[in-house]
Amino acid sequence: MQIQDLIRVLDEKDIQGNPDIQNIQINNIAVDSRDVTDSSLFICVQGFVADGHNFIRQAVEKGARAVLIDKDVPVPPGVVSIKVASTRSIMGRIASAFYGFPSKHMKMIGITGTNGKTTITYLIEAILNTTGYNAARLSTTQYRIGKEEIHAAHTTPDSIELQQLLKKAVDSKCTHLVMEVSSHALSLDRIDGCEFDTAIFTNLTVDHLDFHHTQEEYLKAKIKLFASLGEASDKGLPKLALINTDSPFAERIMEAVNPAYTHVRGYGCNLSKTAIFASEIEINKDYTTFLYQGIKFKLNLLGKYNVYNALAAIGVGMSEGIDLERISQALESVDSIPGRFERVVCGQPFTIIVDYAHSPDALQNVLLTCKQLSPKRIITVFGCGGDRDITKRPHMGMISGELSDETILTNDNPRTESPEDILREIEAGIRQTSIAYRIIPDRREAIFYAISAAEQGDLVLIAGKGHEDYQIIGDKTIHFDDRKVVREALKESGYVE
Repeated sequence: MQIQDLIRVLDEKDIQGNPDIQNIQINNIAVDSRDVTDSSLFICVQGFVADGHNFIRQAVEKGARAVLIDKDVPVPPGVVSIKVASTRSIMGRIASAFYGFPSKHMKMIGITGTNGKTTITYLIEAILNTTGYNAARLSTTQYRIGKEEIHAAHTTPDSIELQQLLKKAVDSKCTHLVMEVSSHALSLDRIDGCEFDTAIFTNLTVDHLDFHHTQEEYLKAKIKLFASLGEASDKGLPKLALINTDSPFAERIMEAVNPAYTHVRGYGCNLSKTAIFASEIEINKDYTTFLYQGIKFKLNLLGKYNVYNALAAIGVGMSEGIDLERISQALESVDSIPGRFERVVCGQPFTIIVDYAHSPDALQNVLLTCKQLSPKRIITVFGCGGDRDITKRPHMGMISGELSDETILTNDNPRTESPEDILREIEAGIRQTSIAYRIIPDRREAIFYAISAAEQGDLVLIAGKGHEDYQIIGDKTIHFDDRKVVREALKESGYVE
């Protein structure tokens, strides 16, 4: 598109360089100089590791005809420079314009909160796709558009990749797109340029304080999604905010919603607080059931937290005019979510669960669900990621100590931190309990030990990595899949699928 058309989305800008701007065609936009092709717009962003402004020369040599900057830096002659207050904050709008404002051509559903986002995307996708819609999904586990499954590098893609994926969904004739919206994405303005029609708030517990520093800042990031609903829709559709009213932060989220444009509905298990509520919840080793409006819903997903996830999905289904019986059938059709309370069965006489729980609240919820299955013993294997929030480590150690019968502390993704330091910080919490525990830094060895120690009727929980198929140690990423290692350990113990 013509660059003069592209930059119309910018409110304030200072244009310098090539005076023949009306004749400059832009065929590509890039934030990484390695992705620049002929006739590109190169967006210079100050990153956490490198500053894009330092790569202008390389970008121009590869064919960039214009650069978007927010610093006074030299730009080669003949190249258009557009200076703005913050390139990061407007990158989403530029990308949206370049790809034809794709979010305006689908119904956009965004889910934010500490826990539950991934599961809710799968449940909503099932409801929509089994009732005649064509829904795309962007989740932590993978992106799925039409029949294509795409590796997910981030929970929420960066601004340019996100708009590329939305354009792909529009081209695939998707009617809806349901996506996780992380606090990082909200803080870094990755979703700018997206018009959401429905926003869901799941919960908020301690997490990501390495990035947000305080829980208040973490909450403010979540609130941004709901504040973005505050304008009239270009699609002529009503906006909807679905909020877990059992959360102590529900009122803060509601305050951000503009009632002139957005309908607010609560969901939860407290009848006095909410419109969409569950009663008569029952959980056994095979499924979870609950009642809503006289209909018995059956989930193949275990745990009360999955009741909350289902209620959020029900709210979306009802907003689309889908009757509850069909919603119930769609929810029951979801057998499992990758890495979310995922069972590994190879004929062993004990239960093995692999779960992504990597925050205190998530670990507590999954262990409470494990206890509801009445195992003989619970053996928990977990660690904490390096270069991430350190405040949660002793708390998670204490939770495992209080709710497990034995804990094996091991490496998660230590990254550039000392694995020994991480394990000592977790150990500080577990030592405040009377549980038996041991430290086995090698995650593979820890999993093999837990399975060799398990007896008939026990439950082994391997937490923290879930669907991930890698481990980051130092500056190296190696292939590592908890589920695959579990199967190898079971095979060595004589069990086969």
